[in-house]
Amino acid sequence: MKNKSILFVLFAITLLFLAGCTEDKKNKAKESKEVRDTIQVAITRDSGADKLDAASYDGAMSTYTAVYEPLVEYGEKGDIKPALATSWDISEDGKTYIFHLRDDVKFSDGSKMDSDAVLFSINRWKGKKEYDWLKTASTLEKADKVDEYTIKLTFSEPSAFILNELTAARPLRVMSPNAVEPAGDPDGKFVKAIGTGPWQIDGYVKDKETTFIPNKHYWNEKAEIGKMVWKVIADPETRSLALQEGSIQLAGAEMSRIPYQALLTFKEDDRFKVESRPGTMSYFLVINNQREPLQNVKVRQALNFAVDKENLANNLLDKNGYAAKGLFAETVPFVNDVNSPGYAYDLDKAKELLKESGYGEDGKKLKLKLALQTEEFPEWKQIAETIQSDLKEAGIEITLDSMESTAYYDNLWGEQDYDLLIYRSYADGLNPQGFLDSLFSINENGKGIAYTDKTLSAQIMNAAKALSQEERQATYNTVLSYMNDNAVTVPLFYPNDIVVHNDGLKGFVWGPISDDPVRWNKLKNEE
Repeated sequence: MKNKSILFVLFAITLLFLAGCTEDKKNKAKESKEVRDTIQVAITRDSGADKLDAASYDGAMSTYTAVYEPLVEYGEKGDIKPALATSWDISEDGKTYIFHLRDDVKFSDGSKMDSDAVLFSINRWKGKKEYDWLKTASTLEKADKVDEYTIKLTFSEPSAFILNELTAARPLRVMSPNAVEPAGDPDGKFVKAIGTGPWQIDGYVKDKETTFIPNKHYWNEKAEIGKMVWKVIADPETRSLALQEGSIQLAGAEMSRIPYQALLTFKEDDRFKVESRPGTMSYFLVINNQREPLQNVKVRQALNFAVDKENLANNLLDKNGYAAKGLFAETVPFVNDVNSPGYAYDLDKAKELLKESGYGEDGKKLKLKLALQTEEFPEWKQIAETIQSDLKEAGIEITLDSMESTAYYDNLWGEQDYDLLIYRSYADGLNPQGFLDSLFSINENGKGIAYTDKTLSAQIMNAAKALSQEERQATYNTVLSYMNDNAVTVPLFYPNDIVVHNDGLKGFVWGPISDDPVRWNKLKNEE
């Protein structure tokens, strides 16, 4: 009897052990599925998910494009494609736009996207001063409902770049009327991000991470994965290490750049894939022509001749882009070799121009302060140091002022306490007109942000009114040639768009704009 009892106990223990093993296998299988069903992505700064009003400037660009969609989408070389609007009609005078909306789209809360919803979004920014930098906002007179899925926009003057502005990440995308309280009130208080995009926000920890899940009502191609986590990793070197150790699976593009010196490591490691394509962005030096020495065109030209851009592109930046000629790359509409020939490296010419201006070996020393930041653009430190060395060869003394990113932007847009500043052009739909307007047009204070020149400002305003392709090309030839001849900036480099991901992450497809760098809904982890 005693032996039977012992056998029974042993049998029971065996059953418990087997049951435990089975449960453990189930848990591990579940955890494995969750890992496969989730991707971890690096982002440089907080996503701002708790204040992601579509008509605001408070969140990270890439967060807007994950959640909200535009009426129209940007294509290669400025080709405008359907998005929430299937088609559009423009009047002969360029002042009236009629948009025909998709009739099969829902917001992530299940409510329908129709004319009323689009007009709610438009009325949220219409007539408000903070949006006046956009032609779409500053010239919009009326927004009317034609029928349930058709709207009409009437403008006070024509602008060829209304469609381009509508493609941007913010602040003109479409948001659900239920995103505010009281619901549907264009002046209501923002409550929650509700868009028509492929993703919706599921969790948020400020300055740490944002969790996205697929929008189950998404009208287009559904996401291949069940969860996407964006982790804030401000330091570029830490981002590289996080990729290598596997705590993130993807980083890059404007949302989380990888240092160029680290790219070679990833290119040589079979565990990773480096995606690269020519971009629409450019790096350049802003020249503060409010400073006396920089009012002299010969000094500005000398700066252009003294910087070896080919060396920057091919050696320092390891061919991850192209040496710049004009302010904009040729991937930007209306840019060509005729209107943007640039300045070839010519140290002797630079010294000659400086001497004619009273500087150099036989004159006074030209001393300039160069401002930069490295949180978003880690390669700018090396670029600035190389520029410092190049200009020293020409007889110009450069002091580098590396700033925290918030202070840097305050300096650019407000204080303007610099002689030179490394900056970058916008990307995609806002080039060239939106960028020219915001930095080189004279504002109500009688100054431009990046350069003050009444002739240039008038030319930019004229370009905005041109409608036909021929007129637009002619006006941009005038603007860009003037900028080149007068050395308004020092173009440096056209960076490629670059994304690094582990090799197990499949389905990578580039997004339509730099602020929407990846078609996230196509990504999936290898089984």
